[in-house]
Amino acid sequence: GCNPYAQTGRSKLQSQRVTLNQQIIKAMRLRAGAENLLRATDNSKVRETVLLELSFVNSNLQLLKEELEGLNSSVEVYQNEKAALCFPLIPLGLKETKEVDFVTSLRDFIEEHYGEDPAEYEDEILDLMDLRQVRTHIVGELCWLFHVQGRPVPAIQREASVL
Repeated sequence: GCNPYAQTGRSKLQSQRVTLNQQIIKAMRLRAGAENLLRATDNSKVRETVLLELSFVNSNLQLLKEELEGLNSSVEVYQNEKAALCFPLIPLGLKETKEVDFVTSLRDFIEEHYGEDPAEYEDEILDLMDLRQVRTHIVGELCWLFHVQGRPVPAIQREASVL
């Protein structure tokens, strides 16, 4: 079953962020209070103590901000480590396809569904085909580059090469 009290990695990370943000807010309030006291006092002994405290608060605030930055840049919690261990990558050869001409299909679609003359959209259809050709060529070169380097092709490029 599902345990509603069980914390996921993401919720634990969010809880840590909340705690750090609360500590940062507290430190910023302490700093603001120390700065106000520093401006308000003329007593050299108090000023010395406040400056020491202000130095401590500033260094603590810097450490908290660095820790929060580390949590924000953490991506391990979003990676499914178990799945990566269970499913090894299998290198596959590149797939080559024939060139597909969508011009006739697009003309028929415009005429059937919109009841308009497809000749009015000839330039746009040709622009679309040119863009598709350029995109397919670039993705093909990227896939070939990954293949030559012996690296697996990222999923985004594999899926995009289908278009």
